[in-house]
Amino acid sequence: MIHRIFRSLVLLLLFVGHSAHGEPDGSLWRLTFNSNWLGPVEAHFDVTRDGDKLTAVSQSGAVPLLQALPGDHNLTEGLVAFSAEKGADGTYRGSFTAPWKEGALKIVFSGDAADGTVDGGAFSGELSGIRVESARRLRDYPAVLNSLDQVVQAKVFEPGKLAKASYVEFRRQLGEIAELAQDDLDILFGFHWLWNNDPFSHFELKRSARSAEQMFAFFDDYRVGFEAATVRFDDDVAILKVATMMGADTIEQIEASYEEISAAGSRALIIDLRGNGGGAFAVKPLVGHVIDEPLDVGYFLSQRWHAGNTAPPTTEQVLEIEPWQGWSILSFWHDVQDQGLLRLKFETAEPHFGGDVYVLLDKRSASATELAADALRTAGATLIGETTAGEMLSQSFFDVADGFSISLPVADYYSLAHGRIEGVGVPVDIEAADAMQEAMNRIATR
Repeated sequence: MIHRIFRSLVLLLLFVGHSAHGEPDGSLWRLTFNSNWLGPVEAHFDVTRDGDKLTAVSQSGAVPLLQALPGDHNLTEGLVAFSAEKGADGTYRGSFTAPWKEGALKIVFSGDAADGTVDGGAFSGELSGIRVESARRLRDYPAVLNSLDQVVQAKVFEPGKLAKASYVEFRRQLGEIAELAQDDLDILFGFHWLWNNDPFSHFELKRSARSAEQMFAFFDDYRVGFEAATVRFDDDVAILKVATMMGADTIEQIEASYEEISAAGSRALIIDLRGNGGGAFAVKPLVGHVIDEPLDVGYFLSQRWHAGNTAPPTTEQVLEIEPWQGWSILSFWHDVQDQGLLRLKFETAEPHFGGDVYVLLDKRSASATELAADALRTAGATLIGETTAGEMLSQSFFDVADGFSISLPVADYYSLAHGRIEGVGVPVDIEAADAMQEAMNRIATR
């Protein structure tokens, strides 16, 4: 009898121990999402289980303020929530229910630790976590914003824009969110949902596993790792699709494409830049192979210029200085901030394409893509589709407090032929819903 009672007590203790330490039943967890978009962000989650079904809701502190922001952010269940169901292998599989219903999640709980992955969506990347006894504010978020303020004031291309009503209101609301913030998600979603590219674009807050200096070293050798530039042929028409302006391999692919175009003897070239959000110096070969003489296209202005001038330079002032020929991301960031004014000039490249050029654009064509589109327009190409995004600034990376970093516009760009592009965009010569078909029709009638 005593033996049976003792055995029952042991089994009961084993069951209770498994519930408390093997499964996340009614417990508090600090989860880290090593996301591609937000960086390694942390938050506390209440995790509950009903049989093999699991739900998790973040304990974010600024939800009332975030709910009041314009837009449908799907915050009915909390700032971030997900649900999952346990499979035969012990892995929970599910998806997010807030703020976006995207991203397939897999998570395994083992004792007081958790590991998993998210495939797709804002949290795409690796996931890890630990069980905790109580939640506490993870960081001093007002101090993070104070650090951000110092960097922005010191580095933004035109500090006068920080006095604009739109920026002042953005910073006021973000400050209120920071006072209530309990986790990284509060402040990052607050920034993302508040910022609307007014009075400038290319401004982003995130957490980063790399310092700014490590980012600088990374970008010059960065390779996108996919076919970013591809060429195909429709009879004697070459169609060059360029998906990004970033990556040493993108530059190599553009160079190889022009070799193919030359070998094919194409009479017309369509350069498809729709959906290309920009990047860096893949613009150089893209433009260089279609110009038959060097082409002055524009100039960059940084804070140093604005510190001593109230207006952009004249064309004569620009042409008095030597063209910048560094063509390195790292040297560009340093040079534009040190010199204040950089003149951009494209040189010719072989093999030269001398036929008609048509450039396809849409409202997602942005940043360095807009520089390329404007340069090609100056060189005589025909632009077809939609006016571009109007987000033509050059950004750099800076560390702020407690593992946060910002990308910030350090230089503004002006086209010598057409003026400022930021906030305006590059207009097309021919508006068309089907830009490709329009270009083919134009070529057929020539």
